[in-house]
Amino acid sequence: MCNVNWDSVLLHVLPMVKVAPDYTAFNDALDSMLTAAGPMALSTTYFPDTLAPELKRNRNFNWITDTILRADNEAFLLTIKNNFRPHAGCNVIVDPYTVSAFGGDGGYLLFPQDEPFLDSNVYTNYPDEFHRLLVMFKFWNIINYFNPYNYVLDKPTDTILMNNVVNIDSASNIYSFYNWIIKMAASLDDAHVQQLTYSEDVTWPNEYLPYLMLDYIQGKYVVVKSAVAGISVGDAIVSVDGRTTGQWEDSLSNYISAGNVSVLRRFISQYLLLWGDTGTTSNVVYADTSGTTYSTTITRPITLGNPWFPVVYYPADSLSGITWTTMECGTGYINNVSQTTTEANHAYTALRDAPAIIIDLRESTSNDDGAVTLLFDMASETPKFSDIFMLPDVTYPGTFYWEYDTLVSTKKTPYNGTVILLVNEQTQSHTEYYSMLFKTFPKIVIVGSQTAGTDGNVTYFRLAQDLHSGFTSLGVFYPNGDSTQRIGIVPDSVVTPTIAGIMQGRDEVLEKALQIACSIPLSSPRIASDTTIVMVYPNPANNAVTIEAKNLSAQNMTISISDITGWILLQKNIENTTGNISAVMDINALSPGMYFVNLNTGPLQYVTKIIKE
Repeated sequence: MCNVNWDSVLLHVLPMVKVAPDYTAFNDALDSMLTAAGPMALSTTYFPDTLAPELKRNRNFNWITDTILRADNEAFLLTIKNNFRPHAGCNVIVDPYTVSAFGGDGGYLLFPQDEPFLDSNVYTNYPDEFHRLLVMFKFWNIINYFNPYNYVLDKPTDTILMNNVVNIDSASNIYSFYNWIIKMAASLDDAHVQQLTYSEDVTWPNEYLPYLMLDYIQGKYVVVKSAVAGISVGDAIVSVDGRTTGQWEDSLSNYISAGNVSVLRRFISQYLLLWGDTGTTSNVVYADTSGTTYSTTITRPITLGNPWFPVVYYPADSLSGITWTTMECGTGYINNVSQTTTEANHAYTALRDAPAIIIDLRESTSNDDGAVTLLFDMASETPKFSDIFMLPDVTYPGTFYWEYDTLVSTKKTPYNGTVILLVNEQTQSHTEYYSMLFKTFPKIVIVGSQTAGTDGNVTYFRLAQDLHSGFTSLGVFYPNGDSTQRIGIVPDSVVTPTIAGIMQGRDEVLEKALQIACSIPLSSPRIASDTTIVMVYPNPANNAVTIEAKNLSAQNMTISISDITGWILLQKNIENTTGNISAVMDINALSPGMYFVNLNTGPLQYVTKIIKE
């Protein structure tokens, strides 16, 4: 099969398929394509299909029995299907340069035989319809067989293909063609795809902006930084060039690949609402906090990469230059944006006795991946089974395999306080993965709002000489099989900025984290050792929870249930005479939400989360 140039075969067959007048002519065209593969070697061994259902979601052979296929073509395809055995190929391989990215195959793929075929000057050498269709089929094939998150798409991959094939076939110019490729990519509901799909040669309006920075707050696109005369922090955009922000959302959502509405509005807030060519202008209607509207003309003199736009927005930029510090109540604060491994080591040494450490993950990348790994490491006394990876099996397209991720601590004095993570719609990919790592700890509280829901390594590929794209090719899941894709990290305490807070330069997410941290006792007992076996069930619970523990040495202990601020709501004293205990706690009086169950023996304690339904 590696000796067959399938691009050429497809380009030869497509014209025949398009003009086929009837069933017979259509199947004759397909027959010529199948014949190009040569005879199928018949297998002499049995191949058991033992893969778990979730590992073969992308393997679908139902189309082979479609009535549009003639019996001889169906039989040929079934022969290929029944005699296929997993094997290394040449059309898709694991990228050898990124094999160690995550300790395993890394999740990156290469498509070495995808040779670029479009002339770099696409304006004078616009590709014909069959080359355009080839680009589309390449994109669809890669996604259809190797995207681990196809099962959470709004539209099945077949529907994505059907929705775009006619438009791409009939696209009259390079702008229209590229426009439909972008729309097709947007259907993947993945913020990585949005940032990886672009053309080197098609000139679209550059990312020039006015001196305005927006954020979506309380249902409005609100100005959070301004150097435009008359427009102040706290003002809300009403319309741009006669179109309301709701109309902009409706139209732009067709071109933005985003897994949830939070990240969609992040993209629009960052640049899509106001971008254009350098020096261009737009009419903007905006409203102040009283509701009074104004109209002005804005000019676009700067790009998104200009230093005027901070990499991560903090109210009043109060945190932008901080790597780590100590805040109220002795609470540690670590900023993941500017943290390096060396600085994380210093932070660990300085903050390990703090009752709580706030780790700010309100951004999509880190300055040094090793820094967060170290921060995770400092809080871990024992190996933690944190997550599992779903990787594409290049020897068997359409299937995947699991790889288990366990981090082992090297610290002799692990951090014993509460870790508080700050997250929002900027938390994406790396920082969502880090959040998953920390969620394995019992004393962890996540504060903020819905994250981007785009987690895992990416694969980059060329669709043509000038056209690039990519997708999330490494699936990341919790040990129980749950995924963050499109959902994001779910906060324990949901906090979003307010317009009043932005105007006052307040960081309300950080304020909530400090409120929680300052409610934690200054001294906390050490977490119970591994020889102690503690079970809390059911979880989630409605009326009561049972706490069972074995191999306890202390004679007297306390079981308490507290809220996320540390406030004790229920408490029971237990006498241990046998080394094993079993106690029932009535939680009827608690409101639905998350709580901590604490088994305190004096020098040791066990802490776990429970959910009251």
